[in-house]
Amino acid sequence: MSKLLQIILTGTLLFSFLLADSLGASQGNNPGKTPDVSLKNTAGESAPLGSYIGSKPLLLVFWASWCAECRSEVPLLSKLDKERFKVIAVNEGESAWKTKRFVSTNSVTYQVALDADGSIAKAFQVPGVPGCIIIDKSGQIVYRGTGVPENMADYAAK
Repeated sequence: MSKLLQIILTGTLLFSFLLADSLGASQGNNPGKTPDVSLKNTAGESAPLGSYIGSKPLLLVFWASWCAECRSEVPLLSKLDKERFKVIAVNEGESAWKTKRFVSTNSVTYQVALDADGSIAKAFQVPGVPGCIIIDKSGQIVYRGTGVPENMADYAAK
């Protein structure tokens, strides 16, 4: 019985360490260089992500039309885009038509990009929607997490 208990405790401890490491990486503790990707808009035009880096911090938000939290973030993202950030909302896995309909219905005022095959989300290690990446003016990832962080003012100066 004690051998089984020791195995269970060891497994639980190992799982706890792995979970803590995973959560730390998803909550902004995993900065790094920005992947070299191109963003495609709903009209099919592409631009390298690097062309958006420099004047303001860049806020990439990964979303889907079925995500209730993503819909509720639209007013906040519009405000952030007008004030201190360049906001680009990257739609995950949906068609250009569905994305355009969401943009129109929800009065989205910031830039929208498509990630039909999930390659952009994979490059940024985004686990799902809503996902958020903040890139400073020098092109370094300074936040990676789920949803927009509460302390956005801290990232605006970067």
